[in-house]
Amino acid sequence: MVTKNKGFRGFYYFRLGYTTYLTVIVAVVNLLSSTYFLAIKKVPWILGIFPTFTEYVVFCIFVGTPIIIVAGWLHLKKIGTYGAESDIINESHPYNFKFPPGYQKEVLGPAWSYILKINIKRANGEKLTEDELLRIKQLEERLKNLITGGFEGSPPKGTGIN
Repeated sequence: MVTKNKGFRGFYYFRLGYTTYLTVIVAVVNLLSSTYFLAIKKVPWILGIFPTFTEYVVFCIFVGTPIIIVAGWLHLKKIGTYGAESDIINESHPYNFKFPPGYQKEVLGPAWSYILKINIKRANGEKLTEDELLRIKQLEERLKNLITGGFEGSPPKGTGIN
C-alpha cells in the first residue's frame, strides 16, 4: 500500500484517538467533578453518603460502570433503538440501492451478469459465442488483478491510489 499523505493519515489517527478515548476521559472527569462539587456538596444528606470526592468516584466506578454497560447492551441488543438507527442509515444510504463505484461495479456486477447468462445458455442447451468467452476471460483477468491486490475502476483523486 502506498503511504502518501502521512500528514492526513496522522490527522485521521489524531481525530480517532481524540474522539474515541480522550473525550471520554475528559467527559467522565467533568461529569464526576461537576456533579460532586456543584450538586452533592450543596445537598447535606447526599454529602453524608459521599463525604469525599474519592468515595464518590469509587462508587461511580463500581456501580455506575456496570449500569452504563447494561444500558449499552440494552441499546444494542434488546430495546430496538440500535436496530431503528441501522434501518434509518440503510434506508438513506444510496449505495444500498446500486453498485458502489470501484471493483463491485467494474468487475463483480459484470461477472455475476455473465454467470447468469452462462446458466441461462446451459439451461437452454446453447453454446457460448467467441465474444462471450472473450468477455469472460477479460472478467477473469480483472478478478485475478483484484485478488493479487490491484484495483479496478477510477478511484477518486487524492486517495493515494492513482
